[in-house]
Amino acid sequence: MPPKKATNAAKSTSTRRQVREPQPNDEPTPQPNTDLIHVDIIDSIRHELNAAINSDDFCTNLICKLVPAIAEAVKEKVCKEIHDTFQLELSKKQKQLDDAREEICQLKRDFTAVQDSADRQEQYSRRNCLRIQGIPESPGESTDELVINLATEKLNVTLTPGEIDRSHRISPRPRANNIANATRPRSIIVKLTSYNTRDRIYRARTSLKGTEYTSMRI
Repeated sequence: MPPKKATNAAKSTSTRRQVREPQPNDEPTPQPNTDLIHVDIIDSIRHELNAAINSDDFCTNLICKLVPAIAEAVKEKVCKEIHDTFQLELSKKQKQLDDAREEICQLKRDFTAVQDSADRQEQYSRRNCLRIQGIPESPGESTDELVINLATEKLNVTLTPGEIDRSHRISPRPRANNIANATRPRSIIVKLTSYNTRDRIYRARTSLKGTEYTSMRI
């Protein structure tokens, strides 16, 4: 057994010695050209892509996929622009409407204030007014003179023309075919310059009772 192991070791050593290292004068082993391989692969890929792109199925499928996608994108953009524009215009109109409402409310408040003031002025001015009934009418009459004559001669109240602001008969003249209304004198409204003068005449109206001027009313 020991002699066999020595023989095997000698054979292994002899085999390793037979593999010699390359010498400087040896011819180089040829290597494959990777650049040419890359070009061939790229050309093959380009050919397949061109064939696929130029095929009818590819164009049809591409159009079928692109058209809906483009349409949806355009639709979303247009809808957003329309929505934004509408919201902007709606905001402007809403502000104009709010401003108009506020202006209307302010005008209503102003009108109410003016109306209240006018009512107060009218009520205050009526404090100086008297309505006199039963004074006969005549053509070309002066209602101021009729009121002065009534006050001085029938009521014993001194009244001057300067104490009368204005006077006139009220309501239109009755129609001639209505005998009852045609013979009835229209009332006289007289506005005096002061409430005291008006009050003196009003208090003196009781002196007409029991006289031929009872039909006159103040």
